[in-house]
Amino acid sequence: MSERRPIENEDDGQGRLPDGAAASPASASSRDAACPLCGPTPGLAELAERVRELHEELRTARKQIASYRNTLVAIQRSILPQQLPCVPGLDLAVHFADTEGVGGDFYDVHPVGPDRWVILIADVAGHDLAAAAILALVHALGSAVQGHDAETAPGKALALVNQQLVTRYLANTSQFVTVFAGLYCARSRTLTYAAAGHPPPRLVRGSEVRRLGDVSGLPLGISKVTEYPEQVVQLLPGDRLVLFTDGITESRGTARDLFGDQRLDAVLRAPADSAAALLERVIGSVQAFRVGQPADDDETCLVAVVKADPAASPDSRK
Repeated sequence: MSERRPIENEDDGQGRLPDGAAASPASASSRDAACPLCGPTPGLAELAERVRELHEELRTARKQIASYRNTLVAIQRSILPQQLPCVPGLDLAVHFADTEGVGGDFYDVHPVGPDRWVILIADVAGHDLAAAAILALVHALGSAVQGHDAETAPGKALALVNQQLVTRYLANTSQFVTVFAGLYCARSRTLTYAAAGHPPPRLVRGSEVRRLGDVSGLPLGISKVTEYPEQVVQLLPGDRLVLFTDGITESRGTARDLFGDQRLDAVLRAPADSAAALLERVIGSVQAFRVGQPADDDETCLVAVVKADPAASPDSRK
């Protein structure tokens, strides 16, 4: 028997293998590997450069986002009332707090005639930059509707804004807006109102708490066939009207349970001699329920107390 020897893939001293010999995996990888003293291979150097470029792109993107945020904060602050107006026959107070410096809550009180005032509160889904941008859009659309007809009925105004949102601006998105829109007549002390999926405001008369949720259409931006019926309520001296966003009732305690409608109604039943006093009680109760924990959502609460004297008084703001 002849002796069988293993084939050794040795080169000829010039980096060439004998004819017919194939390079083993070990020999191929050893040639590709970089010497520890010679630095990284070209592939690693390219990877390091790409990582550096990505870090620079991320830094630039963060600066742009910060710029967008600052712009949206400025826009949101500009469309919110700088101070509450003096509305004949009403004592007003408001609490507004966003969780991230910019959000989707909005409120407004402004005149639309000699003795008529719009009282409005809205909430865009979410509380991020997108919500703030949509809020600015809704405000612009609402202003356009009002500019066309200053005393447009609340239900008609909601329908006109909704039509634009559904067919153009929020089409193919999951965004929507809840709104409660009221038109207050100081002369007759009546409130004509309509709602678009918003938490029903409370009308407190004595110790009775009534929810103004008897009429409501879908939130704005969901369906173009939605109607927004209206209702009229006669206000009496001493009545308390409380408008709020879901950040109030959906505020969570340490056990992650909700503040809820029942707790809110219980707080509202106690007597209050001014809008500011009632507002302070509501916000204080919500904050005490959270036991020092930060809010998960934007919070807005607008309180109006019907005065016995119809003459205007200085506004109250918190």
